[in-house]
Amino acid sequence: MLTMGVEEEFLLLADDGSVTPAAPRVVRLAGLAERVKPECMAYQVETATTVCTRLDELRRDLAGLRLRAADAADRAGARLVAVGAAPIAGGPLGASSEEGRYRELARRFPGPISSGGTCACRVHIGMPDRELAVAVLARIRPWLPALLALTVNSPLADALDTGWASFRYHTQLRWPTFRPPGTWATVERYDRIVRSLVGSGAAMDPAGVYFLARLSARHPTIEIRVGDTCLDVDDTVCYAGVVRALVASLVDDVRGKVRVMPVPPALVDAQLLTAAHGQVRIRQSGPAEPAEAATGGAVARLLAKIAPYLAATYAAEEVYAGLDRLRRDGTGAERQRRMWTWSGEPKEFVRSLAEATVPLAAIR
Repeated sequence: MLTMGVEEEFLLLADDGSVTPAAPRVVRLAGLAERVKPECMAYQVETATTVCTRLDELRRDLAGLRLRAADAADRAGARLVAVGAAPIAGGPLGASSEEGRYRELARRFPGPISSGGTCACRVHIGMPDRELAVAVLARIRPWLPALLALTVNSPLADALDTGWASFRYHTQLRWPTFRPPGTWATVERYDRIVRSLVGSGAAMDPAGVYFLARLSARHPTIEIRVGDTCLDVDDTVCYAGVVRALVASLVDDVRGKVRVMPVPPALVDAQLLTAAHGQVRIRQSGPAEPAEAATGGAVARLLAKIAPYLAATYAAEEVYAGLDRLRRDGTGAERQRRMWTWSGEPKEFVRSLAEATVPLAAIR
């Protein structure tokens, strides 16, 4: 069974929705060293789970980390919210972290930094060797739009509906390496591409190569980076279960010598934009019949691909329940839009976001 771990990024907001550069204090108050950490912007924090093998184990860790970070944020006078982009204008959107690496990143890439921080959900899947990992990356490209569609959670900016379901995806395109991985045949070729991007100045270092799926620069994992941070823990758990099952299926394709699907880069880019606009629907809630998978869209095809692997990892019930919730209640972007419509004022909207991230009763 493949192992998994999840990194979630969060914004720190004041009651009026403005960003609050309280990350250093929040990290200090959380007291979990490498598990609640500062991020690129001074109003962002990141949490990192342990290595997990079961979704119930992952759920407990995610919930515990959100609770710890939200409690620290509350004591620092801020609200922890799980959204892909700051929904309301206000505060120092260009305030980068004082941590050394991020300060240098802001110096080298002032354009992307000035547009403000965005928040991703990054799923790590353990890989036994890098050669296999690169072969999986070559096969994951056509599935990235469906993965993005499951996580879209950033429809608002400057207190306006942007028309995007993932405004984060749109803004991240300003980074020169924010793109799908290539179909590189060997790990040597992958490493050569990474070195060339660093050497050309397109990335500061290997950790700054922001492929939508990549080999982790720090861990023996594949790191899937395409998704927005998820509004609640249920969404994150469902997404992680889908990602692991997909990677497991692609590992079998590699070992079975199934050829790489020849999908033109321009088509993958167009499908990602379609998903970021919220135009990929979640219709299928169980193992798809072949005919349904052929006509049911990107998510249905993804579910048909991973169904046997969900069953093999005892994750089918939890993942299908999560997909049913997404289909019934909407994506994070759709729920945010409803909250915005119902709230009537920024303070109530921020409260709703914070309670979706972690029910406030849990931190009192």
